[in-house]
Amino acid sequence: MFELRGVIELVDSKKRLRKKISAKLNALSTEQRAKIDRDLHAQLFQQTEWKQASTIGVTISLEHEWDTWTIIEQAWQEHKRVVVPKCNPTDKSMTFYQIETKDDLAIQFYNLMEPIETRTIRVNKQAIDLLIVPGVVFDDRHYRIGHGGGYYDRFLADFSANTVSLVWQGQMISKIKNEPFDQPVKQLLVSQQSDD
Repeated sequence: MFELRGVIELVDSKKRLRKKISAKLNALSTEQRAKIDRDLHAQLFQQTEWKQASTIGVTISLEHEWDTWTIIEQAWQEHKRVVVPKCNPTDKSMTFYQIETKDDLAIQFYNLMEPIETRTIRVNKQAIDLLIVPGVVFDDRHYRIGHGGGYYDRFLADFSANTVSLVWQGQMISKIKNEPFDQPVKQLLVSQQSDD
């Protein structure tokens, strides 16, 4: 009984944190968001992990997330392979597919832009050199709170290549109470842009 109550409290705590940080993100102006995006992209493209990677795994960003189209276009310019996840709601797993154009995508599950399977090639997770992991809240130990589906935690459980998250300082807290299945990312790139 106490264990179940602890789990419920942990889930509630994550929901509250997600809501609080989402409100901060939504309050940013278009200009502030653009500055943060530019800062994060500049940091990413300077990383050795980016320069050495030939296959980049990345989601298609939603409006409230940091822009990933710039990342995708930069990867294509550098002749890197771009792979994008498709969610399977049955078992909450993700499968990545190579995209070569925006036409390889369509709005699908949860209103996400996902690969069209008949137009794209499935790519094994071991082939991904650098995975850009989205999230809403992050802590100093590189744990994260995403949108609550657990897709990335499941995927990262046996993923050994480089992982990075792009984070604005307003998304950082000192410690997230994590559950045994939560997976930290290896690197956080943090924009120190202020929100005033």
